[in-house]
Amino acid sequence: MNSKNEVPEWLLNSGEIGMCPCGCIGKRKKANFLEKTTNGIAKLLKEVIFFEDIAFKKGFLQRLDPRTKVISLIILVLTSTLIHNVFILTIIYLISCILAKISCVSLKLYFKRIWLITPLFTGIAVLPSIFNFVRPGTSLITLINFGHQVNFGPLTFPSVLTITSQGVSGAILLIVRVGVTVSLAFLFTTTTRWANLLKALRVLFLPKIFITTLEMCYRYIFILLNITTDMFIARKSRTFSKIKSKEGRQFVSNAIGSLFGKSYALSEEVYGAMLSRGYKGEPVIMNRFKFTLLDFQWILGVIICTLAAFGGEIILG
Repeated sequence: MNSKNEVPEWLLNSGEIGMCPCGCIGKRKKANFLEKTTNGIAKLLKEVIFFEDIAFKKGFLQRLDPRTKVISLIILVLTSTLIHNVFILTIIYLISCILAKISCVSLKLYFKRIWLITPLFTGIAVLPSIFNFVRPGTSLITLINFGHQVNFGPLTFPSVLTITSQGVSGAILLIVRVGVTVSLAFLFTTTTRWANLLKALRVLFLPKIFITTLEMCYRYIFILLNITTDMFIARKSRTFSKIKSKEGRQFVSNAIGSLFGKSYALSEEVYGAMLSRGYKGEPVIMNRFKFTLLDFQWILGVIICTLAAFGGEIILG
């Protein structure tokens, strides 16, 4: 992704844009579907490039062997999943924040990417569990007193609808657990190049053809995104008046069909190029991984932290 494929900065502006510096000509109205689509694609490409830059930085996790990171990620995720104490999960998250800091990952980004989204979706999923008709327990807040059982289709509600302390504690535990595991996954994948991460998955005995398919799909996504960006920029550069909804839908449908045809033709060309270079169904990977003393020390530290976490849960009950 060189500078030739990057979207111009003037296309990344949203909202109202001044037609001239003095404002005498007026302002452009709200962005239409062409601008929104181009801005969305450009934002995605910029984020991916930004995360690739993080993986190339000289941080602590970047120095580890990708296979070591895959193994340690599995251990830490399993540990976080099996732990039932919120305090210990909080300590694990704080340790991950320290790892993010020494691995050149912005703590603001690390927090924002997870905790602005995870509590919302996880909270919606676990919301019914806080009520006594799903998880009976000690009443914390009384909501409605029906006076008798209420049947609503296949559901039967108790005479008193309350929020239980067991339900709230279980919901908090699940939200924190999901947040910690997703944070760990985000941290390890952000500090690892995608190609190295895919190759490291071989430690899980995944077939090589499966890894190759994932890698090629990843590359195809960005090639097709660049093609889509070019199509929308070309349409935008030739548009001077407001586009009607019917014309917009027609353009999008035509673009989808054209993109499908281009992707099919591109796949045939790539496969033909692979065959001409000796591909026989078994990919050959050039770069080689190497375990170092730091990797063994890291694995040992992860095992010690895991045992300490389970020991702390036993002590704290």
